[in-house]
Amino acid sequence: MKLKNWRFSQLNKNNAQKIAYENKIPFFLAMMLDVRNIVDSIKIHELLSDKIEISNPFNFIDMKKATDRIKLAIDNFEKICIYGDYDADGVTSTALLYLYLENCGANVMYYIPDRNSEGYGLNVSAIDKLHNENVSLIVTVDNGISAFNEVAYANSLGIDTIITDHHQPPERLPDAVAVVDPHRTDCKSTFKNFAGVGVVFKFICALEGKDVDVDFILENYADLILIGTIGDVVSLTGENRVLVKKGLKYLKNTNNLGIKEILKIAKLENKPIDSINVAFSIVPRINASGRLSFSDKLVELLTTENYEEVQNIAAQMENDNVKRKEIESNILLQAEKLLKNDPSRIYQRILIVEGKDWHPGVIGIVASRLLEKYGKPVIVISIMGNHARGSCRGIEGFSIYDAIKACSSYLIRFGGHPLAAGFELNYNDLNRFKDDVNSFARNFGQMPYLNLNIDCKLNPDTLSTYLIDQLEPLQPFGRDNPEFVFGLCKMIICGIQFVGVEKNHLRLTLKRNNCRLSAMKFFTTEQEFSYELNDIVDLAVKISKSEYKGQENLSLIIEDIKFSHIDNEVLLKENRIYETIKRKEFVDLDILKEYIPNRNDFSILYKFLKARCPLNIDISVLYYRIKSFNINFCKLLVMLDAMSDCELISVKINGDIYLIDVNKVDGKVILESSGIMKFLMKKEVDRQ
Repeated sequence: MKLKNWRFSQLNKNNAQKIAYENKIPFFLAMMLDVRNIVDSIKIHELLSDKIEISNPFNFIDMKKATDRIKLAIDNFEKICIYGDYDADGVTSTALLYLYLENCGANVMYYIPDRNSEGYGLNVSAIDKLHNENVSLIVTVDNGISAFNEVAYANSLGIDTIITDHHQPPERLPDAVAVVDPHRTDCKSTFKNFAGVGVVFKFICALEGKDVDVDFILENYADLILIGTIGDVVSLTGENRVLVKKGLKYLKNTNNLGIKEILKIAKLENKPIDSINVAFSIVPRINASGRLSFSDKLVELLTTENYEEVQNIAAQMENDNVKRKEIESNILLQAEKLLKNDPSRIYQRILIVEGKDWHPGVIGIVASRLLEKYGKPVIVISIMGNHARGSCRGIEGFSIYDAIKACSSYLIRFGGHPLAAGFELNYNDLNRFKDDVNSFARNFGQMPYLNLNIDCKLNPDTLSTYLIDQLEPLQPFGRDNPEFVFGLCKMIICGIQFVGVEKNHLRLTLKRNNCRLSAMKFFTTEQEFSYELNDIVDLAVKISKSEYKGQENLSLIIEDIKFSHIDNEVLLKENRIYETIKRKEFVDLDILKEYIPNRNDFSILYKFLKARCPLNIDISVLYYRIKSFNINFCKLLVMLDAMSDCELISVKINGDIYLIDVNKVDGKVILESSGIMKFLMKKEVDRQ
């Protein structure tokens, strides 16, 4: 478990009492609204209401131009192509508009570019193909806002283009018939945070006219809108919240054969489905095929009424999902090997790994895995001949998009947002790029920590399924309305059990005073868990309900765990100082003296390790076990480094898990001869 900075939200109980009284809601629900800073009565009513409030689609700039042109195409039976994208949002956007236009009697087809050979968005080769098929109108969904040259080329061939997109527009817009994007500075739409599929929904509402029956549209298409909206991880507030709530309602009884088959494969048939199920069971399956260039078939899966075809495509989709996991695992192993052979990369402000012919559709997932493990921004790069493609993941408080934008002068293309971005460059510029992005991070100042946001502390005695029922009105959970995370403090571990076929899940029994409860930590093996019976710990947990033999029970899922008497922020700060030392950068000498170990410190640590080795231990747990000897966290890391360098001990590091053994040594070991101690001692001499 990567060390995270625990951040507790502020709770004003007096304000919560006021919210409960004024809105006639339970106090616990009012508390949760207060910690999320949802205190305005109008906002509270909007959040808790099931009423459909959909704004006028003609508030979108160019919406009338778009609807007029497409109605003309339908009336004249012109060939219309919906030009989509290969992720869950792009696929569902394409399927949604295709089904609607087909029902309107349009002469309509769709086109999804190949992720590997064509990349994202409109391209000239695809336009040539569509021209040869006598397409006279292209409607983009979830792409196109930056396609100046491509739209101009389509115009030269006599093909009109309507852009529907939700990405940030550049200063210059394509010369299309209409450009429908809520982020246009001249767009008067009241809600801006739609996914691509949400923009298509608004487009369909506009095509229906002023007497649009929104309920009817949602009854027929809300399942597709739901998957695309959650898949693109847009804000689940405002109209998106309405769309997702309706989508979850209709998903259970969907008539879409493709979605039915996905639910069956994901083992969600006849089970309660929430936004989390959709995000982790449905969306990844669709995205897997998109990553492996199978997206056009996915649109067919979501639009065909041929059940045999649905079964065949869904089976291929599931095979792609398995294959994607295998490719991801292989790339992750190669990346970890690279870090093991060159650990200096781990100490950089931005962790960068690269490999030859890594699948470009999977490197984004690998970047996310590495970020969770190492707690810092990550860039994963695939080298393909003379070019390299990168996928980036950032952390809250540091824009990875701004970091790569700083290198834009020699990037072939780039795009994204603060937490995720991508780029392409010439291989010859790769080393320059790696230096420049870390230089950007160095000049940024204090890099943020990987945070764990906790809504509030709970007394374990108060835990019940009743609390979960009170949180129900706040669903669906997602971006800007995340699942609630609660702190359980000063809990005593009184039972440790590893369960599952591969013993890769952990069940803890915990108690405080007279309260005893059970909690699960999934995907945690014995080698990854360093706590012992009777340790006093704090836990960050999510709460939910499970059903067994017709009885509802409370389930606690552990997000993180730490010793009750440890402040993770102090450890994270000292780890940053250690990384600065490893990079041989400037450290204030008055600060540095606290982290230079003496012989007595080394003796204490060596005796401790010798009595317990071999050790497989979380580094924060090792620190807790030895902190009574006045050894701080940075000093501990320095000593382990020096002792390993002098081969007094062997250390293998896997994230925050350290495998330590004491070596047999002949003769005296001069720890001051280690690289890190030479650097520190030189600094100390320079200071004097």
